Amino acid sequence: MATATLECEVCYKEYNFGNRKPLCLQCGHSFCFSCVSSLPDCFGTINCPKCKKGTLQPIDKMLVVHSLIPSENKARQRTTSLQSQAPCPHEGKALDYLCVDCMELVCFTCTRNRHATHKIKLIDALLHEDDIVDLQEKIRITMEGKLETLNFFVSVSAEIFCLMNEILNLKTDLYSWKDSLLAQKASTEQDLKGLSLETIKTMDENERQKCKDLLSRLKLKRQENSKIQEINARLYAVSKKCTSLVLPNCELMPDAEPWTVTSYDEGERAVASLFNNIKPSRLVVLSTHTRPIPGLGELLYRLSYHHTGDISLLPLDSFWKPAGWSDEEMGAVISESGRWLDAVYGSPDQVLTYLKIRRREPRDFSVRLASNEDLERCMDLASPIANVCCVQGAPSDVGTTMQGRGYTVTRWHFPGLRNGCPNGKEAQE
Repeated sequence: MATATLECEVCYKEYNFGNRKPLCLQCGHSFCFSCVSSLPDCFGTINCPKCKKGTLQPIDKMLVVHSLIPSENKARQRTTSLQSQAPCPHEGKALDYLCVDCMELVCFTCTRNRHATHKIKLIDALLHEDDIVDLQEKIRITMEGKLETLNFFVSVSAEIFCLMNEILNLKTDLYSWKDSLLAQKASTEQDLKGLSLETIKTMDENERQKCKDLLSRLKLKRQENSKIQEINARLYAVSKKCTSLVLPNCELMPDAEPWTVTSYDEGERAVASLFNNIKPSRLVVLSTHTRPIPGLGELLYRLSYHHTGDISLLPLDSFWKPAGWSDEEMGAVISESGRWLDAVYGSPDQVLTYLKIRRREPRDFSVRLASNEDLERCMDLASPIANVCCVQGAPSDVGTTMQGRGYTVTRWHFPGLRNGCPNGKEAQE
């Protein structure tokens, strides 16, 4: 009987489910499909390369020894089989992805709509990682990592509530101190009204003693007013605590170099780096149709809060709008963060809004056209335009029209269209 090796004894290559699948000859020895296929066939008989015994069984009828195939390939086969037997209940497509947030298998279409803002992992990527753990272990590790993050934020929220209580207590103390100061002010003004230079000259010894007592009380009140030092100390402690409530330690971005943020995790790294006073020479945020950044608007706000320089919001592909986003949502991003963005992309109306908000140079913009109305609105924009993307619905003669009106476009994008481009090209530098 052949030994339970994981590689063919003829070619010494590892078994798999393809051309290297292990076939068992009638003598009991196993070799890969490729090597068995290359053995000489003498009148329908294949001789074993090891013991020379003949096998009359055709290759397509030979038993495949699945136990000799490495476990990683088995896991991949089981997963593929599961996906083919149970397609997506929503789209009817293969469940090739894992939504880490929901812990459920999803198809590609679902990753772009129902789970667009969730963390997605490709099943094959999980199975091909170098760590020798099965899929269940990977899911467990992922869930534990998520639980650890949630525990951290629960702890942070508890700390924030404590800080809020401390601030409310400070507010009460400040009101009390303010009332005390107002009372002192009123008393001092009253004393001042009853006091004049002539009164001091003519007052007797008893009245002079009253003045000394009054002066003594004023000195004591001045000491009471030192409460402001205590309040300042408490405010400083609260501020220091707020500063300590940062995200868990992560690898920081390089200082004084260009940063390109293409994912949520990279955005967190950039925010943490800016918080630690590490600055980029240029900050670019790339959110694409195929790989949108979840919470893009919030991320831009956090980056701009710590970063005094400009941010470039750029696309990598020709649709220029995160999956599942409406024009209103992209418009909200431009309205809220446009003053910090030196490069944006969007519809003509969104770009016009950006140009009103962004007063300083540079102001680079790319335009997405989806209708004749968009083309007419585009005429209100200044030339040159960095990119023009014409999606379905845009007029086919858009290139000729814009060139005829004196517009200079650095690059054209025509996804789904093959006409109307300058010089007949789909994209032109």
